[in-house]
Amino acid sequence: MTEPTPLDRWFERALGDAGPQHFGSGWFSGLIGLLLSAGSFAAVLVFQFPEWLTMGELRFRYPVELMRGLLTLAIVAGFFFSALNVILRPSKKLGLAGLAFAVGAVLLGGSGVEIEGVPDAPFHLGLDWLVLNFVLLSLVFVPLEKLFPLKPEQGTFRPQWTTDAIYFVVSHLAVDLLTFFTLLPATLVSQAWQAAALDMQVKNLPLLAQVFLVMLVADVTQYWVHRSFHRLRWAWPFHAIHHSTTDMDWLAGSRLHVVDIVLTRALVLVPLFVLGFDETALYIWLAIVAAQATFIHVNMRFRWRWVEELIVTPRFHHWHHARTPIDKNFAIHFPWIDRIFGTHHMPGGEWPPELGIHGEQPPGDFFRQMLWPFGKLRRR
Repeated sequence: MTEPTPLDRWFERALGDAGPQHFGSGWFSGLIGLLLSAGSFAAVLVFQFPEWLTMGELRFRYPVELMRGLLTLAIVAGFFFSALNVILRPSKKLGLAGLAFAVGAVLLGGSGVEIEGVPDAPFHLGLDWLVLNFVLLSLVFVPLEKLFPLKPEQGTFRPQWTTDAIYFVVSHLAVDLLTFFTLLPATLVSQAWQAAALDMQVKNLPLLAQVFLVMLVADVTQYWVHRSFHRLRWAWPFHAIHHSTTDMDWLAGSRLHVVDIVLTRALVLVPLFVLGFDETALYIWLAIVAAQATFIHVNMRFRWRWVEELIVTPRFHHWHHARTPIDKNFAIHFPWIDRIFGTHHMPGGEWPPELGIHGEQPPGDFFRQMLWPFGKLRRR
């Protein structure tokens, strides 16, 4: 059984209560209010310090007036839902925290912060990328997990949720740094390929065809990279971090060691750059893979059989995380890739009874998990 971390217990004391969590109890409105208010507070910081807190790729592409309108709406909605929690719920912790963030966002200038030129800072964090992803994904998947739960007894703040939240935050704040290391091999190989006059000009295909081909090429490549992480003795400890979770939900997919992230993404991008896909197709694929990687880990019962034959769904990927059988269902987009290579496993309408890994278990907190694979390699 997964044990809560000290940070889990701290958040439980700060925000938790023993009351009901069904719709109408005030708990859900408090959670939505806190998400919107905390996201608004962070978004105002982005407006205040764009040179430090925005991704270089996105900084000048935002429709600023639209973003101001959305920020105003988020502050108002966050205040409303937080106040609703305070009215409906005996415990006021979520609501009061949400109100504090909403008031803080207003005091910092709200959506009226002026942006006059954005000098380039020596380094920057992707707080804008973090806010967009966290608010959007949580507002979509948390309600779905409550409406169609696979394990109704599993709460939103399940054991070690703070560990996965830290992974989510770090991977998004450090997105520019991670992007540099993952793009470098693909850029060098593709430049050498084009210098040899072997550019295939796939970008001349229709956009829809390119997106499908990107998904297919990326999935076949990632299938073998993923399978190698399971087979290679030096690589498995890094990937074991991802498999150490025993409670799946929308945050569980974020638990990825930085070595796992960099190697997997770098190797997957090489054939995509070599083939010369259009930048728009690559951006669309990035949005698809981010949404699907979140979706396939959710604590949600999904039983559309015809869809399960075409694309990877939660049940397919939950079997990949099963304690037994192991080394099954490596694909991320298309389950029939596993059929081709003999690793497909989807017994009837069943779900795996137990998730996790065999043998030595990684520690539960983020920082010790980052060091654990290196200790395993040193002992070997």
